[in-house]
This record gives sequence, C-alpha cells and structure tokens, in this order.
Amino acid sequence: MTDPSDPFKAAKEAATSGQRFSRGVMDSAQQIWLAGLGALSRTQQEGGKFFDALVEEGVRIQEKTHAYTQEQMKQAREQATPWVEAARKRTNAAMGKLEEALDERIARAMKRMNIPSRKDVENLSRRVDALAQELRSGRAGTKPKPRTATKRTKPKA
Repeated sequence: MTDPSDPFKAAKEAATSGQRFSRGVMDSAQQIWLAGLGALSRTQQEGGKFFDALVEEGVRIQEKTHAYTQEQMKQAREQATPWVEAARKRTNAAMGKLEEALDERIARAMKRMNIPSRKDVENLSRRVDALAQELRSGRAGTKPKPRTATKRTKPKA
C-alpha cells in the first residue's frame, strides 16, 4: 500500500503500473500480430470465410483492448492528479521562500555597498519635487535676475 503522505512515491508507483500495463499491451499486440500472420497463412490455404471470421474477431479484440487501455489511463490520471497538484503547490511555496531569501540577501549586500534602495530614491525624488515646487512658488512673485557671464580661468598647475 502506498504512503498517502508521499505523493512522489505514489506517482512513481502509478507510473510503474502504467509501464507494466504498457508492456502487457505491447506483448498482446505482438501476439495478435503473430496470430494475424498465422491467420493470413491459413486463410490463403482455407479460403475467405476463415479470413472474414478472423477480421471480425480482430475488430472485437481491438475494441475491447482500446476500451481497457482508455480506462486504465483514466484511472492512472485520476490517481496521479492530487499528488501532482500537491507537488506543484510545494514547489511554488519553496520557490517563493527562495525568492524572498534572495531578495533579502541582495538588499543586505546593497546596503553594505551603500547603494541606495528604491525607498531611498523615492524619498529623495519627493524631496527634490518639493524643493522644485518651493522654488517655483517663490519665483512667481519676483522677476528672475539676469544672469551675468562669468569668466572662467584655468587653475594654475
């Protein structure tokens, strides 16, 4: 019996069961093929009636095998689906935790290197906007002073 708390083991067992089933179907198909070859040989010897009877039997077996295969695949899917979903949820949760840990480490490294955070840049941007607003409102009542050209000199070496 499978351990319900281990979806990977159950999925593996379902896959193994499916593989055994597939091998059985393949073996049956091989036997049917060989029977068909034998039947063809006999038909050539005994005539058309026997061949028609074999074709009818082949159709019946093919339909039966197809229905059985479809049912087995449906059952395997139904059994595997809950475990696959549980594994997917655990994987997503683990990836979320990994992303959080990576974000924290990057933030700590940026702080050690004195790289401003997004919050720091946003705060600075708000302060610059506020200063610009103050400058604009302070200039509204006064005329701007004309700028005078200043002569720049090269520093002495």
